[in-house]
Amino acid sequence: MYMRSTWVAALVVCVGCSDSIQTPPLGGSLSVSGTVLDFETNMPVAGTPMVSTTGLNPEPAITMNGADFILTNIPEISAFQILATMPPEYLPTYSPTILAVKQDVAGAKAYTVKTTFVQGLATGFGVTPDPNKGILLMQLLDPSGTPKQNVAGSNIIVSGANGPHFLDATLHASTATTSSSSGWAVFFDVPTGTAQLGTAANATVTLSMDAEPVGAAQLTLAHGAPPALPTNVSFANQVVPIFTSRGCVGCHSGNGPGKDLGGLQLDGGVPKIYSELTVENPLRVQVATPEKSLVLTMPSAENPPDAHPNVTFTSSSDPDYEKILVWIREGAKNN
Repeated sequence: MYMRSTWVAALVVCVGCSDSIQTPPLGGSLSVSGTVLDFETNMPVAGTPMVSTTGLNPEPAITMNGADFILTNIPEISAFQILATMPPEYLPTYSPTILAVKQDVAGAKAYTVKTTFVQGLATGFGVTPDPNKGILLMQLLDPSGTPKQNVAGSNIIVSGANGPHFLDATLHASTATTSSSSGWAVFFDVPTGTAQLGTAANATVTLSMDAEPVGAAQLTLAHGAPPALPTNVSFANQVVPIFTSRGCVGCHSGNGPGKDLGGLQLDGGVPKIYSELTVENPLRVQVATPEKSLVLTMPSAENPPDAHPNVTFTSSSDPDYEKILVWIREGAKNN
């Protein structure tokens, strides 16, 4: 039996936090404004949902006006998710990743999904969701952002989960073994923590997904799209500019807190930056195991999070992450 009461028990709430006193974040402060939408109708929910965030520490100040929200005190170059719900009608739902780079963000969309919608999917697919695990709704997209049709389930892996189960064009349960024109697939019983998309050894389609949070008795919305790795990456012309464009230099500079807290300085010219990454201890580049390089892992989404104050790379499909990764794979040359 599907236990509705269990699914609305685990909520993280932060409403009216704007009166709290907070220390300004490292690297500058931004605001994000937007609306909480009903997943099925794409319209604002009727009422005032409960909203919190993940991936930000400390939690930003949150002001609600009906379905509209304003988040303030968000560090520059941040990637995070909004958790929104309005029990008992809606389940706690994580939105796809929101990026706040150098400017305030307006028109952000957070979603929450009705309990009855999830119950319908569970019944249609013959699944009794485990209340100690989460549900992942993922939309498969092509490089232009259009829903991707005819993707076989064998191409999509979420470790430990039950799925994928494909939704039809009207977002109902189907018996299809490939994606419909909606592009939506659902995974039940996803282990809590951080969900990432795997690829089968015999996959015919390669997809990637941002690392997304998963909570017990909660639902997570995500997107899956094909990656496209660069080649012949230049350290001076392609890697070093990332540290400026993504805000790293503002913190890891001669006068920035990252120089003291992380012992890393990124404002001394190409030779100095190269030495900081590849020569000085701790080594921040691992040519033998590129994915484990600190220059990639520290600013990436992790569970549990490391000491880095914000998330810069939400997944291995981030274009800047890919440039650094390929540069390391190609020998981490000072080129």
